[in-house]
Amino acid sequence: MECKMSRSETGKQIESAFPESVREDVSRVALILPEPLHLCAATFRVIVKAEMVAIPYRIYHDPQLIRTDQLSSLQQEILSCLLTRHCSGFVRQEHLIRIVGSHQSWAPPFVVQLIGEYVVEICRVVQENQADLDVKLYRDFLEANPALWAVTKQRVVSYWDCYYRATPREKYVGFQIVRYLDSLIQ
Repeated sequence: MECKMSRSETGKQIESAFPESVREDVSRVALILPEPLHLCAATFRVIVKAEMVAIPYRIYHDPQLIRTDQLSSLQQEILSCLLTRHCSGFVRQEHLIRIVGSHQSWAPPFVVQLIGEYVVEICRVVQENQADLDVKLYRDFLEANPALWAVTKQRVVSYWDCYYRATPREKYVGFQIVRYLDSLIQ
């Protein structure tokens, strides 16, 4: 069964993924998104700069139908954050590369969530760009969202145990990133 969202439902869901301070830019991004192929009801809630946001767990917009030529650089960064939640790992990785060094307060939840997913190539993007992470932004985000960080670390353990157990823990990229981010908040 295929579920579709109306444009206004999609816009509301996209807007709720970012703080109020960028709502106008997020609305502009929502307008250029094609209708999603499936409904995404699942979200994860995090605090960004003392504001609760609800980020879609997955989105199902066809990225080939998205025209970005009229978007500002900030709006393109917002779009890339959203596309890190795409159902395709290749799309998530492509857009993570674009935002991993972002200095926007709303970017860390999109990056941190990817650390707890099973695609090791995506984790490698984070690891390879670790020096570009804004330490203060990530520290603030992790301290404001200890439950999300705890679940993310549990997922790293689970995916390592399920798919990468042949790799020693100290060499597994997920554990290396967790150690680095833990060092920011200790």
